[in-house]
Formats: sequence, structure tokens, C-alpha cells
Amino acid sequence: MDISHLLTSHSRNMEASLVRELLHYSQQPDVLSLAGGLPDENLMPAYPELKQLTDSRQYGPSEGEKDLRECIVSIVAERGIQTSTDNVLVTNGSQQGLDIVSRLILDESSTILTEQPTYLAACQVFKLQGAKVQDVMSDAEGMSVSALRDAIEKHHPKAVYLIPNFQNPAGHCYSLERRLEIAALLDEKNILLIEDDPYRDLCYDNVDLTPISTLIKQAPWLYMGSFSKVLWPGLRTGYIVSCDAFSPYLVKVKQAVDLHTNRLGQSMITQFFKSGQYPDHVIKLQKAYKEKRDVMAEALNAELGDLIEFSLPAGGMFFWVKLPAGVSSQLVLTEALKDKVLVLPGTPFFPCKSSLDDSFLRLSFARVSPAQIHQAITVLAKVIRQLV
Repeated sequence: MDISHLLTSHSRNMEASLVRELLHYSQQPDVLSLAGGLPDENLMPAYPELKQLTDSRQYGPSEGEKDLRECIVSIVAERGIQTSTDNVLVTNGSQQGLDIVSRLILDESSTILTEQPTYLAACQVFKLQGAKVQDVMSDAEGMSVSALRDAIEKHHPKAVYLIPNFQNPAGHCYSLERRLEIAALLDEKNILLIEDDPYRDLCYDNVDLTPISTLIKQAPWLYMGSFSKVLWPGLRTGYIVSCDAFSPYLVKVKQAVDLHTNRLGQSMITQFFKSGQYPDHVIKLQKAYKEKRDVMAEALNAELGDLIEFSLPAGGMFFWVKLPAGVSSQLVLTEALKDKVLVLPGTPFFPCKSSLDDSFLRLSFARVSPAQIHQAITVLAKVIRQLV
């Protein structure tokens, strides 16, 4: 049946997510997956008992449960963001946050600037609204300020989308100087900042984590967070904290999209925070993931150190590996999968066509054990050396 005449031009032109297409491979028990950004379920706490939770059987407020929003106010206050529950919106994961913001500000006449490379699912959401996504050159300290200034003057964007802490996929963490420079430029040009911060608590080294939103003096800003990487991703719970002007509009879009976020999941997260277990849980995550990060770095250096380039991520879940000249990331995926190792090519993380887009792999160390990391990197090294 041909339904193309029923689809909008934007939905017809949507590209499938490579991550989603590969997900069925990662669910096979004999495949070692370094592809997805999935947390380790062995590190997830048990769900609270139902009798400890508030009654969540009835419809709830579109903004989110008041108790959880109060927890979020406390969480972001520790990060330097002083706000009230009125400016907190609970979402179905930070992905819905991106969708709500996109519906609110983007259309066919809009341009949004992102890092190069950037989170592929964010680009999907922006493009679904018909917006043009323009990437801006980035380095180990974050988005280039001079390139950002040039892009603002050339493209007149509605917003700039950034992941300053342990960026997905590149893994870098912005320096404080870079954060200050970007905040000053956004103030000067009065450009909206969309700051995505889902990996913040997965920090393994001493780096600056100051939200750029706290450094902005007059430009509008939206700060997004998630509980998926640190608690239970299956509950799909995230949040947007906004400057005052945005709050009523965000709630209206949320009401139109799905009325409200799952109340039972919100109650579970609230109970966990109020139990006082969260700080120790984060320490546990940091210790376990740091060990895995170090194992992957050691394995990459031992097996491929003479051929590849990468930087040690100070946090998050990913290594961003530059392949030897002439080696295709797509071909590495195909060949490694024959040996039951799944990797993710860097291609979909480039919003605009680039000569580098087939030159990288994003490798996740989060869900595999140290022994499995060694096993997978050994296979990967064999494949890459055969392709050089």
C-alpha cells in the first residue's frame, strides 16, 4: 500500500537511526556490542517497593509531580542553576525534551547550530520540524568560538544545541574558558542556548562541569537533564529547566503531546532520591565505569595504538576513535559483525556532509565487562589491520 501521499515532506525524508537498526544485533546473546549508549543493568538499583510510593493511578499534572520537580530543583542548584519548580518540566526522557523544544521553536525557516559531530537523535528531531541543521567545527575544548561567531553571522540561527559535558559522540568536556566565551557570545547575539547534560554524573576525572546556562546573563536558555544514564532508562524520565519566559509555552506543548509523564516512574525516582541513596549510587557508577574506561583505553593502545587516534574521555560512556586513512567505518562494522562484535560507525553523527564522516567509530564501554572489552577490541584490531 502506498501511503506516501499521506505523509508530510519531513516525515518522508526522515532517515532511519543506525543505532535503532543495529539494536536487534545487540540483543543477541552471542554478540558483543560496543555500539549503543546503554547503561549497565548490573549497576542499576532495585526498584522501590510499591507500598513505599505515592498513589499514581490517576492522571497527573503536565508539569510533572511536584515532589520530583522539587528534587530536580535541588539537583540543579548544586550545579549552580537557581530556579523554582515553576520552571521545571518533567519529560519522557531528555529525547522528549528535544522534541518539545523543537515543536516550540523550529520550522522550515529555522536554522539550529550544533557541534561537529553531535548527537544523532537530536538532529532527527530538529529535521522532523523542517529545520536546517548546521554543524560548527569543534575541538577537544568544545565548539570553536570563532567558528560559532561566523556561523551565527552567516546562518542567523534560532538556537545553538550543545552537549558540554562528555559530549556524545566525541567524549570531550568543555574547558571553563570555552564555556565563558560561548556564553558571552550568545549574550552578545541574543541566541537561545539548548544545553543537553545527560552524562554529567558519569565523571571520572577532575574537569570543569559548569553549566553554560549559569554563565549567560541575558540570552534565553534551556537546560536539559535525564535520569536514564544513572538510574532506570526504561522509565524514560528526563527534565527541562528553563528561563522564566519559556515555562508556560513548554507546558502547553507538553499537554498537547501526551498530557503528562508516567506518574509511577516519577514516584520511583523521587523515592530513591529521598531515601538518601543517590550520592553513594553515583560513586558506585563512577568507580565501575572508570574501570571499564581505563580497560578500553589500555586495550586500544595495546592493540591499535600505532594506527588509530583517540582521547581519553573524562566521563560519559564513549570513545571516539579516528580510523587509519582510507579505512571505512561502515566496512569495519560489516567485518567485525562477522566475528560477533558490534560497533557504531561515526557517519550518522555528522549533521552535514563531511570528508571525515566515514573515518570514526563510537565505542561504548558501559554495558560490557572488562573481559568482554578485551575480547571485542582484539577482534576490532584484527579487522582494522586487515583493512589498512
